[in-house]
Amino acid sequence: MRDTGEPRTRRAARLSLGLALGASALLTAAAGPALAAPAPAPADIPDYQAALDTVKSQATRDAVCRFLSAPLPDGGPRGAQTIPARTDPCQGVPSFTVKLPAALYEVTPAFAAGTARPVLAEALRIAYVVSPVSPDSGSGRSATVLLAATQGGGWHLAGVRESDSDGTYPTKGALGATVFSEPQLHAWYQLKLDSTVEPLNDAAKAGLDGKSSVSLADYQNLVKGRYADKLPGSDYDTKGFSSGFRPTAPAHSPSPAPLIIGGSGAALALAGGTFAFRRRRRAGAA
Repeated sequence: MRDTGEPRTRRAARLSLGLALGASALLTAAAGPALAAPAPAPADIPDYQAALDTVKSQATRDAVCRFLSAPLPDGGPRGAQTIPARTDPCQGVPSFTVKLPAALYEVTPAFAAGTARPVLAEALRIAYVVSPVSPDSGSGRSATVLLAATQGGGWHLAGVRESDSDGTYPTKGALGATVFSEPQLHAWYQLKLDSTVEPLNDAAKAGLDGKSSVSLADYQNLVKGRYADKLPGSDYDTKGFSSGFRPTAPAHSPSPAPLIIGGSGAALALAGGTFAFRRRRRAGAA
């Protein structure tokens, strides 16, 4: 072997350092997944940890079990009923996963009335925090957990709704877009950073008169045409055709018995959703 002239002690030190660095790299690589930082909390959900704790709580899981063990109200996805009490709510219920919460946005009443500016901050607000419930196997029903804001801070279980669409649609928008719902039409849209509104399902495309996108201002005109005359205090409301364009779910302490909620429209009507109103004529109304 050729002598480099480097002292033996220095070569030994370099070798020891190289072995130490190599071992450190291997330990870092092995520990990497375990030490990886958790996914950042959604910036648009206030007090996200409280929402996550509520979603992952045993009380929420028990409510989902009671929901999944009950038959669909009236033989279909419409209607609602109180969740029945059971000693072991999850006995016999197929396993399921309650996924991470997301914000469910809806149009504000002022936007629908045409009095708010067509900008994100005034057009949309969080109606609920929602988490999809997916069966762990091919069998079983999907559902959505709805959380409402609690007075003084935090979130509480407001209800369980059939189908997981309300929980999965909020994650389907493009990067930077805000996904929101128009419940009367069962429509889902995304509001992009350039203030254009695009449909995410067929109902939303119909809600945009078949267009692939419109400006937020143009969408406001469409919404105003559909709902402005049905706001609280309107003839439509006072004559009994409608319960009005209600505010979002009121903040209050959690109810001891959340509701089993069927379809999207029924859920909003029972839980006080932004767009909920009844299309009926009161007995004896003109």
